Amino acid sequence: MFRRALLTLFIALGARLVLSADAPVAPWDGAIKRDIEAFVARVMATGFTPGLAVGIVRGDDEVYAQGFGFADREAGRAVTAETQFYIASTTKSFTGLAAALLATRGELDLDASLRRYLPDIVLHPARSPDDITLRALLTHSHGIQPAGPVDFRAAYSGDFADGDLVRLLRLHPAAPTGHAFTYSNLGYNIFSLVLDARYKEGWKNVLQREVFAPLGMRSTTAWMSRADTNRLAQPYEFRKGRPERVSYAKADANMQAAGGHITSVHDLLRYLRAQLNEGRIDGRQALPARAIASSQQKQIDQHRTFGPFQRHGWGLGWDIADYEGDTILQRFGAFQGFRSHLSFMPERDLGVIVLSNGGGVSSPFTDLVATYVYDRLLQKPELEARYEERLESERRRIVAAIEKDATTRGARAQTTPLPWTAYAGTFESEGWGRMVWTLEEGRLKVRMGLAIGDVEVYDGARYQFRVSLTGSGSVVTFVVPAGAGAPTALRFADETFARVAP
Repeated sequence: MFRRALLTLFIALGARLVLSADAPVAPWDGAIKRDIEAFVARVMATGFTPGLAVGIVRGDDEVYAQGFGFADREAGRAVTAETQFYIASTTKSFTGLAAALLATRGELDLDASLRRYLPDIVLHPARSPDDITLRALLTHSHGIQPAGPVDFRAAYSGDFADGDLVRLLRLHPAAPTGHAFTYSNLGYNIFSLVLDARYKEGWKNVLQREVFAPLGMRSTTAWMSRADTNRLAQPYEFRKGRPERVSYAKADANMQAAGGHITSVHDLLRYLRAQLNEGRIDGRQALPARAIASSQQKQIDQHRTFGPFQRHGWGLGWDIADYEGDTILQRFGAFQGFRSHLSFMPERDLGVIVLSNGGGVSSPFTDLVATYVYDRLLQKPELEARYEERLESERRRIVAAIEKDATTRGARAQTTPLPWTAYAGTFESEGWGRMVWTLEEGRLKVRMGLAIGDVEVYDGARYQFRVSLTGSGSVVTFVVPAGAGAPTALRFADETFARVAP
């Protein structure tokens, strides 16, 4: 009986995989469009995100581009296919492609050492720039501990001058995982320092020249100062039962090569067309086919599960994954107030874009819209029932998580042994920079460069506070000597910040 049941299961699984692999892509028509828009309407009805933008490409055809909801809810400004969203780590695919383009022309040797391009660089004694290649930087196998001052300053505080990031790399120890694939921002941050040294125009202009200009991506930029404020999606996070506007935590200084662009669905459709057509777009060879192929080729193994995706490889800026029997290349991004999904199935000639300004809680729904699009086009059975169940399951899970977090945080007494004024002041670390605590309207606020966070008591008796400088909570512990009336230092990210005299 057991063997028969097992055989039946294998046959069923096999049939599902065959169906996924062999099912033809449905021709685009009004029924598909209506189904997709009806599903997006159900996602929007959850109330977890103010706005979404969706794009679909088939081969060289942009078959769909549409906005839903609000880019700016307070102003009543709607999302369109031209709305500019911040896309966070989706940027890595741009940087990886730029690296492939430069390597194809022989301007960079991705297998040369870091020392060759940054001869004066000094790393932690446990790591040598002679043993790290540019390819290792781009494939997350450089062996440097990612969490540290360079990663934080580049992505969050934006507090650095020329040469600071190179100098601060010595404060990053060796990664405990060695040269194994370990996803982070740091390798791409260091690669941008290589571009800055090699090309005096800077990494932002290199990507503009190499990728965006040839593809006609006119709404894509790494300069927030160049954003069209009339098209810019504003960030929201789900708080107090509804999406709440949060600060736009990005400016020119903290837009970085691992996560530092704004773009639109229309621009990303052009990008995916080039990815699916060996660099051709609008009847011309905009980018060399060899470079496109190089960026998509597996460079290193990885073993990560992300929702329904089984990620088994990494290209140059792309996760290579399996989705129900289909190979899918993808690069997602998440940051305070934003979530982006960019993916394509090379063997299907299909690509999907979903952009959201709903922050953390919108993350699973962003991917759910994308997989619905793929599954609808691949004509998978029992689609509506399965997705209705998945949508409701995700909704219940998020509501439960929000309620649990609110209960946990609400149970913490908001009292400390010292008055609030005692904590106000400036604290400084050589590596991480300055942390400024202020008292505003009776509440503590904290700032590190461009990163601004709310503060709440975590454990008052131990002088601990919860801060949200990186979009998620971190604990800060103040150092208060016995009998002292004010802290002399604080601990954040395993680093000591000394109090600066007024």
